[in-house]
Amino acid sequence: MLEKIHETNAIAQIDLEEICRALSDADGDIRDIILFGSYVYAPSLARDVDLLITTNNRKDYQIYLDAVADFPVNVDIIVREPGERIGDDIARSIKALGQVLTGSGETLEEVTERYMLSFDQVRELFIIADESQRNAQEEENPFLKDRRYRNSFNELFDVARDAVMVYLASSETRWGQLRHALPKPFDNRFRQIIDTLHISYFYNGEYPKENPDKEYKRWRDVIERFVIDLERGLSR
Repeated sequence: MLEKIHETNAIAQIDLEEICRALSDADGDIRDIILFGSYVYAPSLARDVDLLITTNNRKDYQIYLDAVADFPVNVDIIVREPGERIGDDIARSIKALGQVLTGSGETLEEVTERYMLSFDQVRELFIIADESQRNAQEEENPFLKDRRYRNSFNELFDVARDAVMVYLASSETRWGQLRHALPKPFDNRFRQIIDTLHISYFYNGEYPKENPDKEYKRWRDVIERFVIDLERGLSR
């Protein structure tokens, strides 16, 4: 039985079990319901609930929206059938954070089995972080500007985490487990990356507000060196 989760946040108190029951009533062919996104790691700050549904017979999308329409929370739903691939960004989030709410969890393996990178591909992810940083520079809305800068720092963290996964040849995405698996001195370097980029700058928004672009450039150089050193360490 799925444990009921009640969290007070900016939206409402929600019951994930009731949401799953409503979706299963709407589509009796649902095989898995997977929770991912911000509600997994920061339910008190989340603005919505992200769900991935695997069904043996996909219905009209409106059926799923109608099933959750009466809940006092925004529910974002992705629906797939077995064997159907989803976008890499979503697969990456699910691999990192996915939690099984309903079903066997076979969906977790299906959607993430192809998500294995090389060091060259890891370096390409800097493009995403750089784009976020440029968007932050150009944003005029203070609230959105802050969010964009926070995301850009977290995307640098994602580059580092993916590099660690390649180094360890691991499908593990939990950064705590990855850090413990790293040899010295990589473990301490990765811990600093986690504590600063992921927790302080992204979660808490405590990045230097007076010159975030300079700080982004500094940390981008740090992460780039970290990736290079991991690749060289693997080749020895």
